[in-house]
Amino acid sequence: MAESYDSDDGYYPDILPLELDEDSDVSSPFSKPLTVSDVEYYGDSSQQTGGKRVDSEQSEVLEPDVSVGKKNLESTSGVPYPETPSWNFERPYLTGRHVFQDDDGASSKMREPLKKVENVQQLDAYCPSVQELIIVDELLGAMVGIDGNYVRVRKGRENDLSFVFYVDPKLNSSLHEFANRILPVCENHMVVSQFAEGRSHFQHGLTNHAFAAGLRAILQDYHAMVAQLEHQFRLGRLSLPGLWFFVQPMMGAMQCLSTVLKTAIVQGASGATLLNLLHNQATAMAGDSAVRTLLQKLTHAASSPYFRILERWVYEGIIDDPYGEFLIEENKSLEKESLSQDYHATYWQKRYSLRKEIPEFLASSAEIILTTGKYLNAIRECGQCIQGPSVEELRVANPISRRPYLERINIAHNYASAELLDLIVNKFDLVGRLRSVKHYFFIDKGDFLVIFMDTAKDELGKRPAALSKERLQSLLELALRTSVAASDPYHDDLTCIIEKLTLQMQLQKIMQSENGPVIQNTQTESSNALGGATGSITGIDTFVLDYKVRWPVSLVLSRKALTKYQLIFRHLFHFQHVRRQLCAAWQIHQLATRPFDITGTAISRSYAMCQRMLHFVQSFEHYMTFEVLEPNWHSLHNSLCCSNSVDEVMQQHESFLDKCLKQCMFFWPKIFKKVDNLKGICLQYATATQWLIPTLFTKVDGYNVESPRLVVSLQSAFGGDVFSPRKKSSGRLRKQDKLDPQRARQAANDRNLKNTIGRIDADFNKELGSLVDKLIIGSQQEPYLVHLVQALEAVERAASHPTSSLKLPLFKI
Repeated sequence: MAESYDSDDGYYPDILPLELDEDSDVSSPFSKPLTVSDVEYYGDSSQQTGGKRVDSEQSEVLEPDVSVGKKNLESTSGVPYPETPSWNFERPYLTGRHVFQDDDGASSKMREPLKKVENVQQLDAYCPSVQELIIVDELLGAMVGIDGNYVRVRKGRENDLSFVFYVDPKLNSSLHEFANRILPVCENHMVVSQFAEGRSHFQHGLTNHAFAAGLRAILQDYHAMVAQLEHQFRLGRLSLPGLWFFVQPMMGAMQCLSTVLKTAIVQGASGATLLNLLHNQATAMAGDSAVRTLLQKLTHAASSPYFRILERWVYEGIIDDPYGEFLIEENKSLEKESLSQDYHATYWQKRYSLRKEIPEFLASSAEIILTTGKYLNAIRECGQCIQGPSVEELRVANPISRRPYLERINIAHNYASAELLDLIVNKFDLVGRLRSVKHYFFIDKGDFLVIFMDTAKDELGKRPAALSKERLQSLLELALRTSVAASDPYHDDLTCIIEKLTLQMQLQKIMQSENGPVIQNTQTESSNALGGATGSITGIDTFVLDYKVRWPVSLVLSRKALTKYQLIFRHLFHFQHVRRQLCAAWQIHQLATRPFDITGTAISRSYAMCQRMLHFVQSFEHYMTFEVLEPNWHSLHNSLCCSNSVDEVMQQHESFLDKCLKQCMFFWPKIFKKVDNLKGICLQYATATQWLIPTLFTKVDGYNVESPRLVVSLQSAFGGDVFSPRKKSSGRLRKQDKLDPQRARQAANDRNLKNTIGRIDADFNKELGSLVDKLIIGSQQEPYLVHLVQALEAVERAASHPTSSLKLPLFKI
């Protein structure tokens, strides 16, 4: 018999062969000292022959059930990955999957070898000391996942990583209590082992692969400890209480690790989600230094591939993320060319964007990381070579200590920001480009526009369908080459287009797209609108300047920014047209009434109204150009000199345009509509006077115009020198006979002229009064409107004193 266990010694003496009762018909498995082969034999009733499992009774060759662990070719993130080798599914005892096959309804051929050995002696047949030997040996096997005869494992019902170990109930009660204390370590080991095995497959991503590798490194240390305990057991120096003593220090760490892994399984954690889980658990375990150190070590291991991706992004501007785990997502469908073509282009905002799942230890620097890579990518798109600062690894032993790698990220960000800003501002002359756009769209050097309007007046007077874009483009180029704009190095990039929408319609469309549903069928809607305009819409209403912008200047001068420039240009261009028409009407008054005394007549009232309209138009032009556009441009220019990044430049430029649009009343629909109505009334008046007045004076006692048709040309004569005394025009009045002042006054008081002027005057005064009232209300919140209100109030006051309108300060015509 084996010597009895002496609790004071703390170890077993050498194990002697057991003596069995003569009537015992079953030989004991412990008739000789236990070896590793014994454990393997009794822990697994099947034998392995050449990689094939053979039933001990039937010797039937079993075919593997490859349906277990079914292989996919695409991960949950939609990323293709290689197949998992078939042996990972065909040999469950290599991976520990036999536990799942036993409970998951595997085939009978796979399940049969897992049955308990039927000829094993019952535990209660042995004395307590032998039971202790047996149970220690079985527990050592269970600690490394070996399913024994008296310590068995079954899959739990909760999830894939739930295991239950149980001990034969016939074990001695005191030994049973000790064994139950050790079973949680066995269960936690199974959880860790199965997680490491399962998450090593391709579809789970690089972070899970690295995490599984870290778990396997821990399991190696764990297995080494179990091997040392088994060695002590073979030497007879390990008892069940001794095993409990050595197991206790690792129980807390294994339990915490098992909890983390089960949570990861439930959440399907990968990438940032897994890193956050580990990071939060490590932070929560601040009171347990051993567990905290273990979790920090695993966090470092799992984050290694993540930081390698991060390094390439912040140092090269490249996303090397095969499984879609990185905090930045790339949308390859968005191309940089869309910036100069699409008003709603989101290339810069959405080509690279942050995912919802971001590691918490990188959350504070997520925006910096995003912009750093975007800047480097933009530099690469320009064909430039990136020669960044000295590359330092971002990986650190303790991700909770953020300072080291955050400092390196900031250094990389500062370099990328400075390089891209220098590239755009200096090499691609951003300020020069903006100044060129300002010259043309804000008409601060408007001589080219005067030349263009003179040469293109016939073409611009046509309906939109009859306009020739090529002809307008050639006339525009001619005007540029014969004006001061020829000195602009970028004047060749200025082009023109024919808009399908009027200014009001375009503004309405933009506001709908910004604040509501986007107008989808622009072509049909614009065609219907223009087609139903009954000829009132001409090239003046649809002519727009455009500008060729190339990468990377298109980051700042995007299609959206150019559209805002175009809105301002169309507004100014239409004011220019209205002013030229009023000037033509004023010249007709001078020509037709100069020989006569028209004081108190309808023509006198018309003359006063013409001056008030001119004053209104010139006041508005002065306000937009000298009180809005120029001051805001100088503010933009100064702020660009102090910018530290391209994003700041883009934000300042966008703010500049929005401010200009707002102060020009584009964002005040009711006020803008009133201004547009007043411009329409001015054009209506100019058209009426250019026809009515010359017709009345065609024959006034010998003074005549050779043909009233010549007056028609005045309507489209945008220049002011048509009636110059030095110009020998066939449309000038010529003295034929002696003057008849009485007949001249009768003509000046013509009923048709009087009614027309009275109606237009009433409409103008009504709209002007309504506009002034709205501007007064607006000026209480927007002080910049005060000067405009004062100028328009002067025009409004002149309406009640017609003669005073003659004394209004006129701008140079």
